[in-house]
Amino acid sequence: MKKIISLLISAVAAVGLLTGCGTDYYTSDSTVFVSRHGKVVSTDVEGFDTSAYKEDELQKYVDETIKNYNDKNDGSVKLKKLTVEDKKASLTIKYDSADEYTQFNGVELFTGTVAEALAAGYDFKVDFASIDDGKAKACDASEFLDNDGYKVVIYKGKSNLHVDKKILFASVKDAKLVDDKTVSVGTGYNLLTSGQNSTESVTEVSDATEVTGTESVDSTESTDGSVSDDDILSSVQDDSEVTFDFDSEEDDSEAVSYITYIIYK
Repeated sequence: MKKIISLLISAVAAVGLLTGCGTDYYTSDSTVFVSRHGKVVSTDVEGFDTSAYKEDELQKYVDETIKNYNDKNDGSVKLKKLTVEDKKASLTIKYDSADEYTQFNGVELFTGTVAEALAAGYDFKVDFASIDDGKAKACDASEFLDNDGYKVVIYKGKSNLHVDKKILFASVKDAKLVDDKTVSVGTGYNLLTSGQNSTESVTEVSDATEVTGTESVDSTESTDGSVSDDDILSSVQDDSEVTFDFDSEEDDSEAVSYITYIIYK
């Protein structure tokens, strides 16, 4: 599907942080938000040439893509917000699970306990760092593999990755710490050499804005279709190139070249 949407949208580097009025937040860079209960909200941002394409063409394409997926898969994918401002399109979508995110986007995302990840075949054979007070220190995976209670998010894509609890451990390769709950994925990043202070800015959102499995996302959606605090856990900044996460043959090679682990409790 990404091959189709690329006809409407050209990729750009994400810059700056956009915040709406009231309690609504949206990022100017692609971010995958994962709650500890498994719910997922993704925000994707792309350049959009309004002189070449109409906004309603994009709206129609997104609506049809989501409807077709839900009809064929008995899915629950829901469009939360689609906006075009300053030649950028921002798309926010809600998923009931990491599996649904994976199936819809063609980008692998796993969330669960470390034990469940091991049972699913993930081997954790990468370099890890422990995170304390915004600082990363090299560590061995045995520090969390041998203990109960840890949860993990495993992502094979290029985006910001946000969890709703403090990150305790994360994989080192192609990762940069944005804040205590967010990692950015990008070529050449290294968690041990690019810590929290390397980012230009971080916007904090109170714990009351977290998405939980017991909260109703729909009940907090504003009448104009904007995304509430219950959908977007935090607004973060990154300087990496961003793309819509619809799957495509031309992007598969890039997607599988990244694997990011975030461990938290």
